[in-house]
Amino acid sequence: MSEALESINGLIVPLLNDPLLLPNVAVAELVGYRLSQSANQGPEWFLGWTQWRDQPVPMVDLDALRAQGGEPADGVQPRTLILNALGDSGVHFIGLRVWGIPRSRRLLRDELQSLEGPSSYQLQRVSVSDEPQPLLIPDLLAVERTLEQAGLLRRAS
Repeated sequence: MSEALESINGLIVPLLNDPLLLPNVAVAELVGYRLSQSANQGPEWFLGWTQWRDQPVPMVDLDALRAQGGEPADGVQPRTLILNALGDSGVHFIGLRVWGIPRSRRLLRDELQSLEGPSSYQLQRVSVSDEPQPLLIPDLLAVERTLEQAGLLRRAS
């Protein structure tokens, strides 16, 4: 089997509860947290809009979307992780509020052990041999569909 199928270059992204495991290609950029337009209404998990490269990007709190509570550690500042959109909803990017700086990690297939299969906004939960916490592989397409179904992909005027 080729090396590409045996390993993945990923990012471990801190959230309030479960860190995410994302492939590098899912991430466009990490930027400072700033909303150009806060959400005046809508679900708790929709934070509003941020401007990134001259375009509005919808902002999501994945912890709230997954109904996971929690408080950030003292002194930890939120950041915005700009993700490449996957679906055909017309949006090109989605922003996630994250709690720290993601770190790069090359993972080998035999280092990953599945703990849990699919559930709400989760493709899989895995453990990695030397990581202290299980990692969540999010269902980013489900996040995008939820934004679309809630009518939140068009910036309010």
